[in-house]
Amino acid sequence: MTDTTPRSILLPLATACMLMAIAASSYAQAQRTSQVTDDAQATSPRTAPAPSSPKPFEDLDTNGDGAISKDEAAVDPPLAQAFGTLDTDADGRLIPEEYAVYAQGQS
Repeated sequence: MTDTTPRSILLPLATACMLMAIAASSYAQAQRTSQVTDDAQATSPRTAPAPSSPKPFEDLDTNGDGAISKDEAAVDPPLAQAFGTLDTDADGRLIPEEYAVYAQGQS
């Protein structure tokens, strides 16, 4: 069988195929890098919010009975979450001494 393809065409054809493969690989890498960067920016916080100082006891004791109830604590999510631990006498209310433990930890 005789070779009908001129050798002068093979080198440019092989070069073109290699360039296309390199371009496709570079494009795929750029897409992956872009996606990783976008994912990292979406999941990492821009800046962490500054911790806020605890509200004064008097502001949370809205009914003025000298204690913070669970309902009154609900306006401060971190306080509401820690309420059961802070309520050392388990009476369902935080007195100023119990709240002071929370306030010191938040400062």
